[in-house]
Amino acid sequence: MDYMMPRADQFSDFHVAFIAAPTVGNPLGIRAGGEGGAVPALAVIGNAVMDALTDYGIDHIEMPFTSAAIWQALKDARS
Repeated sequence: MDYMMPRADQFSDFHVAFIAAPTVGNPLGIRAGGEGGAVPALAVIGNAVMDALTDYGIDHIEMPFTSAAIWQALKDARS
């Protein structure tokens, strides 16, 4: 509820294709897949938020990075 999910009209056009490339690493010839690209997303967002707040002397905020949490961290850093 704290973060807006992107909608289809906010993405640029892209083409999806299926490429069969079995692996020899296991007897079924299947590869691991799924959401591997989504795993580092939280770390990327966290690093961007903390990088933006470094000049204010803030070095840590607990997730989720809500506007209220960032505002409170800024207020605490001033005092």
